[in-house]
Amino acid sequence: MSKLAPGGGGRGAPRYHAAVSDWNLAEVWETVAEERPAAEALVWGPRRWTWAELDRRADGVAGALLAAGLGRQAKVAQYLLNGPEYLESLFGAAKAGMVPVNTNYRYAEDELAYLWDNADVEAVVFDVSFAERAAAVRPRVPAVRLWLAVGAGPVPPWAVAYEDAVAAA
Repeated sequence: MSKLAPGGGGRGAPRYHAAVSDWNLAEVWETVAEERPAAEALVWGPRRWTWAELDRRADGVAGALLAAGLGRQAKVAQYLLNGPEYLESLFGAAKAGMVPVNTNYRYAEDELAYLWDNADVEAVVFDVSFAERAAAVRPRVPAVRLWLAVGAGPVPPWAVAYEDAVAAA
């Protein structure tokens, strides 16, 4: 991580600026996980994740993306409802050096196909409640190599269960 240098201040507090570096969001989160592994990182209703757990689960997502043959700067669509898997998959994509592509859950098939094709998406993390719509779009986005299904419903045969990918970390 880059070192911060004083850059002047105002209102009694120094301002800092980062020197040009190659750090990324994943490195910031990994540093927090190393420094505060037992601290709560994510709370979703009764569910709780520590930084160490969030880091491990994101490793599973990153591993699944890399195992599918995706490379640096590959685009990973997040077609999800609000939930912890959104942050985990964002963190996992960043760990693998990939680019998340937020996808509105209200999009219809034509909008999904247009977005994912034009963004050069190679993986889609989707909620199983959207499986029917994703299945209809699949033939129109042949560049997608990996479909990760999030949720408790049935996982389509063409997708990988998200929890299986996470467990493989």
